[in-house]
Amino acid sequence: MISLQVLFEPLPVMHLRAVNSAGGRDVARHYYECPIYKKPSRTDRTFVASVGLKTSASPDHWVLRAVALLCSVK
Repeated sequence: MISLQVLFEPLPVMHLRAVNSAGGRDVARHYYECPIYKKPSRTDRTFVASVGLKTSASPDHWVLRAVALLCSVK
């Protein structure tokens, strides 16, 4: 159940690695393409990458709430 009053949720540590690929990714409809930023200011200069997070809700649910991952909260 999703609480409307929760502003921050911990996420397990994720280890990422870069892979060169010529084609795009095929993401299922129950995956939210969540952007990752270096700092809380969400600009193209602080954008790192995006990761597909599995969700039981529609991805639009998270887009409308502007959900993003942060590498730093300072």
